[in-house]
Amino acid sequence: MDIPNIVLISGSLRVGSTSDRVAHWCARRCMEQGADARVFTGAELQFPFYRPGLSETDEVIGEFVRALERADGVVLVSPTYHGTVSGLLKNALDYVNDIVAPRMFLEGVPVGCVAVGAGAQGMASTLTTLRTVSHALRAWPTPLGVTARVWDDDTGPAAVDALSPEQRQAREQMAVMLTQVLSMASVNATTAAEQRLAPSRG
Repeated sequence: MDIPNIVLISGSLRVGSTSDRVAHWCARRCMEQGADARVFTGAELQFPFYRPGLSETDEVIGEFVRALERADGVVLVSPTYHGTVSGLLKNALDYVNDIVAPRMFLEGVPVGCVAVGAGAQGMASTLTTLRTVSHALRAWPTPLGVTARVWDDDTGPAAVDALSPEQRQAREQMAVMLTQVLSMASVNATTAAEQRLAPSRG
């Protein structure tokens, strides 16, 4: 079985933010289900404003773009800044323009979208923007998107039992969203492996 490669991106610059913790939680769940997972936190996304070709000369940006080139699935986690995604995350995603092989942009890649915030209206509009941007990058947002107002890391049965109903619901939705990402990503991983083997078979 080919192992799907999942890239998770947090759009918050604050170390240990809710967005970061959600991204790491999702990464652990992906790995528990047999996937490879790489988290990019906001602290790793302090790129200059997008300029075409900069990823070819900047090692840090190049690593990010190459990770997305190899990604079979992506999870985007953004804080709600004034009713939309963080500028940090949007600027990082603009570098997807530099991906032209093995596909254009994120064509055919499943993207799970998570909006983190304090208010329902802001989270809803942020989630909509994440899905819109994903479509523009030729990706496939999963049928389920998730909003999270608060997030406590669950490290065992006792911690899970202590979660509020709201937090439990967010985790249940997150698990469904990740299943959707991994299901589509597994197909991508298998297809990519078959394409790599095709020349040798010929």
